[in-house]
Amino acid sequence: MIIKIAVNDFLEERKHANLSPYTIKTYKRILIRFVDYCINIEGIADISRVNRDIIKRYLNYLRSSKNNGPRTINSKLRILKVFFNYAVAEDMYEAEGNIFKNIRYAKIDDRISTFSDKHLQQILKYFDKESRNKPFHAYRNKILTLTMLSAGLRRGELSNLRWEDVDFQNRLICVFGKKRKVLSIPIANKLSDELVAYYVYLKEFFDGEPGPYVFCSTSKEQITADTIGSVFKRLSKKMNFDDVRLSAHTFRHTFASRAIKKGMDTITLQRMLRHESTQMTERYVNMWGSDLREKNEKYNPLNDIEI
Repeated sequence: MIIKIAVNDFLEERKHANLSPYTIKTYKRILIRFVDYCINIEGIADISRVNRDIIKRYLNYLRSSKNNGPRTINSKLRILKVFFNYAVAEDMYEAEGNIFKNIRYAKIDDRISTFSDKHLQQILKYFDKESRNKPFHAYRNKILTLTMLSAGLRRGELSNLRWEDVDFQNRLICVFGKKRKVLSIPIANKLSDELVAYYVYLKEFFDGEPGPYVFCSTSKEQITADTIGSVFKRLSKKMNFDDVRLSAHTFRHTFASRAIKKGMDTITLQRMLRHESTQMTERYVNMWGSDLREKNEKYNPLNDIEI
């Protein structure tokens, strides 16, 4: 079977499985690029000719020619495995053994970078400066940044956020997140005040009729998660930080880091970040938590010994 047709069939099946549009789009983007690699670099168009060596060369191509990092490569490898498992199950592909045998996920550095006060001040000052040239986009992007920093939202959650999801009276927002799950989380008073001011601005900008989405284009259309990612790619080039990765997700890490350092417990943080398990939350706590250090200092045996 032609590999491009197999990919289209897989994507249709994913749609029938009611996966989110963002997940479908991610699958499509990654698999189409793999198809392009097979056709243009390996010179093959039939899925039956894909073997373990081609998979290995593709991963090396991502690393050496596309400068993909370990996390990105692991994400793409994971999607390739899902696709080929589907192809085998649907008799589109007959594998001679496991083509992913001994192809392991790349090791990932456990360190997570976060923004310092200086980083954040520079970012916010940039938006204020840009408001002279592009007032709508600068203000929207500033509020978007403050929302990520204050509530730890993901790009997709920001993209899906509607004004009807914001409860100003009770200071709550209803988040439409991963796997179509809807959860309510509290927002800080300071963020609530900023959102109110932003809403008033949008009413004026759109002549009293702001669109349904909190973060929209000048034509009131919903901006996508990819658009949000592009905002911070452009900002990264402007800021040129050499000690931290300027990305949307770094704001989420920064929220987690500062919440833990100020004493937020694991369960509360897990609910705020909407983690399905405590694994990632515990990783944050292990990295930035001070309980162990403080308790060791308080109960250490050397405290009672005169040296």
